[in-house]
Order: sequence, then structure tokens, then C-alpha cells
Amino acid sequence: MNDKRSHRGKIPLMEPDRFRAKLKEQIGFLARSCEAFDKGYEDEALRIATSLRIIFHQTQTSISLMAHLRLQDSQMLTSSRGHGNDKDFLEYALNLGSPTPVRALPMLRAAFHKVSVNRWWKHEPVFVHQGESHPRRRIILSAANKDGGAHVDKDLEDYYEALCSGQFSFGLTGNLKFSGPEPYPQGVTQYAPNAHLALLRQFAHETLASAKQFQWLS
Repeated sequence: MNDKRSHRGKIPLMEPDRFRAKLKEQIGFLARSCEAFDKGYEDEALRIATSLRIIFHQTQTSISLMAHLRLQDSQMLTSSRGHGNDKDFLEYALNLGSPTPVRALPMLRAAFHKVSVNRWWKHEPVFVHQGESHPRRRIILSAANKDGGAHVDKDLEDYYEALCSGQFSFGLTGNLKFSGPEPYPQGVTQYAPNAHLALLRQFAHETLASAKQFQWLS
């Protein structure tokens, strides 16, 4: 007798129900990682990158959840404001008493407009380094495949190292007096060391809003 039940006695979900359940699972991971990020655990952004890779990344040998569910021709909500770079997604905060006085923050606003999934994933410029534009796909795969989301590589791409260094954007060179030890070296320009993580958090913000508006799980 061909019994399709698992050894635990449960009837397995059939496609596309299983894929929809897996998408719901990844959306849940994103929401919980965002909550942890917002509480100060910014390295949770690397797990955000892994979930985004599972949802959107498509190759000849690996099918994305969006493709499994035939949602790849759907729409996405983007935070882009027309700058064509990181200024569309990040803002900065100063804390002169912190060892890292400059921090990048995801904007997390409710102002969006619609683009295709393909443009959102592969083509919309997010970060520009040495004249080359890098879309979400590049940044997410670098974080997931090389920087600890799912794998740690020996070498990082030049653009990603520049993004992590923060030297592409706002810097603070202090000349301040403190009553105690200096929280950071004075006379040395300080940059935001977390722009890559803040961008990933912003991408998750867009994805969660898109899943809700376009009813991916219904």
C-alpha cells in the first residue's frame, strides 16, 4: 500500500500549499529579525539577507519561492525617492558620547511606490561605488553568501567593503574635550560602520509591506 503520510502520521502539504507555507515561514523570520534589529541586535540583518535570498533569488539550479508561487511577475513596494543611491534608503544619527558616533538608520517610512519584482530585485540602484550601481540582489547575496548570513567567505567584494566601511557617506572628525576617556579617537574621521546592515533592514521593511499589500499569503 502506498501511504503518503509521513512517519509521524501527518499528511504532507502538496504544492503550492507547501511553497505558500514556506513563504509564510520566511516572512515570519523576516518579521522577527526586524524586531530584533530594532531592539539593537543589528547583526540580525545577516539573517534577513538569507531569508530574502530564499524568497527572491533565482538561478538555473535554484528556484525562488516567488517563482514557485508564480509571483515573480507581481509588484513590489520600493522606498526609492529618485536619488538612485543609498540616500533613498538611509539616514544618519549622531551620538557624540558613543564609541561609534555615526550610525546609519533605515528610513522605515510608509512612503512607497510600485515597481516590478524584477526591477526591485535586479535593477533598481541602491549603492554606487566607483561609478557602478549595485541593486538589492547584489547586496543581499554578498551578505548571505559571503558575510555570514549562510556562509563566510575569505574575501569580500570591493564595493561591499566600501559599504561596510561607511566612507562613501557622512563622516565626523571630532575635536572635542571629554571629562573622561575619549569615546572615540579625536581628529580621526568616524564613519557609520553599519550601512550594509541598515540597508538590509530597509529591504525587509519593503518586503513585509509588499507581502501585506499584494496579499502573497492569501
